[in-house]
Amino acid sequence: MGNVRSRAIKRISKNIVISFYDQCSVDFESNKHVVSSVTNVQSKSYRNKVAGYVTTLMKQIKDNKIQTLEELI
Repeated sequence: MGNVRSRAIKRISKNIVISFYDQCSVDFESNKHVVSSVTNVQSKSYRNKVAGYVTTLMKQIKDNKIQTLEELI
């Protein structure tokens, strides 16, 4: 079974990947810093959930499960 994420987390994460693709990576720690710098998320757990989904999306892009960024929209 996979993780269930809210619509807001998915929406924010997809927008970050589309807008800041060059700053995102498959590393969770670096994505935490990107999320902190480009959003105003106050909660640490919410920031970590967004960063985790950004990491998941970047891994899917790397493994060619997502071919283009337009598929995220």
